[in-house]
Amino acid sequence: MPTESYKALILEDELSLGQILAQALSKEGIASETVDAVDKAIDRLRQQPFDIVISDIYLHNHTGQELFRYARENHPDLPFIFMTGYPSYETAVETLKNGAYDYMTKPFSVPEMVEKVKSAIRESEKRRQEKHLIDDLRQLLHRRMEELQIYQDIFLGKQDGLIILDSKGIIVKVNPGFREMSGLPDGELINRPISDLNLILTPPVDFPEIRQAIEERGQWKEECRMVRPEGNARIVTVSCSPIHDEQGKTFAYLMTVNDVTRLRQVESALIQSLQRTTAAQEAVIFGLARLAEIRDKDTGFHLERIRNYSQVLAEALKKHPRFRDQVTPQFIELLYRTAPLHDIGKVGIPDSILLKRGRLTPREFEIMKSHTLIGYKTLHSIREQFGPMDFLDMGIEITYCHHERYDGKGYPRGLKGDAIPLSAQIVAVADVYDALTSRRVYKEPFPHEVSVNTMKLEQGRHFHPELFDVFLSVSDEFDRIRKEFQSIEL
Repeated sequence: MPTESYKALILEDELSLGQILAQALSKEGIASETVDAVDKAIDRLRQQPFDIVISDIYLHNHTGQELFRYARENHPDLPFIFMTGYPSYETAVETLKNGAYDYMTKPFSVPEMVEKVKSAIRESEKRRQEKHLIDDLRQLLHRRMEELQIYQDIFLGKQDGLIILDSKGIIVKVNPGFREMSGLPDGELINRPISDLNLILTPPVDFPEIRQAIEERGQWKEECRMVRPEGNARIVTVSCSPIHDEQGKTFAYLMTVNDVTRLRQVESALIQSLQRTTAAQEAVIFGLARLAEIRDKDTGFHLERIRNYSQVLAEALKKHPRFRDQVTPQFIELLYRTAPLHDIGKVGIPDSILLKRGRLTPREFEIMKSHTLIGYKTLHSIREQFGPMDFLDMGIEITYCHHERYDGKGYPRGLKGDAIPLSAQIVAVADVYDALTSRRVYKEPFPHEVSVNTMKLEQGRHFHPELFDVFLSVSDEFDRIRKEFQSIEL
């Protein structure tokens, strides 16, 4: 046993015997305290922990049984060894039956007593470890059962379609939401390959392609046309994500099927309105940008703040010799209308990443960065369908380029210096300032002064040096706008 790693309490009214036993135990790495009365022993047990008690049975005016009863009630796992010069068969049986570790008669061999003590401590330590292990396993099992119940409730109660696939793409479970959406009973789904859904889905789903996409990008997503057995058609988005075990290995897949028929109908109606008036065009696209924002409840009036920050900075740039030829009144008006589109692509980022509390993993960050490309493709497809519009042209610049850096270390294309559109450079300053001064799921807001000083470190790296000087000249106006919207939120 390690030196002085255990402690024994000795109750013995013959102090010389108690001291002899204490010295012998000390040589074995067991520290001891010797007392000659039951009340003193009880006080010691109240004051500090012991690993074993060695007690005489018969003492002046008291018995060791009193200490034993106290220990059973208050320290039930504490091993107890009795010793007595007046042995009794009935007493020995009673003490052992009530939980004492051993019963030794005087005179006894001190080395034998020491071995008994060491054995009792070892067995007690083993029982404690086993008890802790059982408690840990019980708690773990309880947590797992709670988690499974939560997952079961979510799986069964979710209105969206949910499908569990095994590692080979075989359907092992579907929720009521998918059965109702597809019109297919369990018998036509369970233990069938996911490719069987191609009878009702167009374009068809291919499990090897799904698995490859997940390995490369962390998820797979497709929009399909679903035709129920009776002929009713609907539009659905089908996405698939891996399910990992505790070692991080993929052992199954979760496929989510969302009915977006009504959403697409609304979008179609809104796009038709977009063709008729410029106001309607902008309202629809701004609404799409709002869809990305409202998923994160911490962003508040983010879009409104961004457009106001951008307008203030553009008004100041209009007076600067380097920028005044480009920053016209029309430019400023268009910037005010298009700045809110900067994060429209976040509508395509999974909630698990967009709303994550804490640092993103490298793979998650790569997915997050793709919002610039998603936003570009969204606006570009509208422009392809309905023709060039100044509103969309600047919106594409901002959406695609507001994460580029002046030093060329931004994304998605690594543009450098004046190759970055001025509209995107202005929104980049506004967006960083808003991110620093606003609450997010992963941080509390920084004060205005701290945020500006933090941004100063990026002058000439993240931000155009002359443009940033203009920002500094109007930073108090940024603070005024921030406080104005903060009061509205409150």
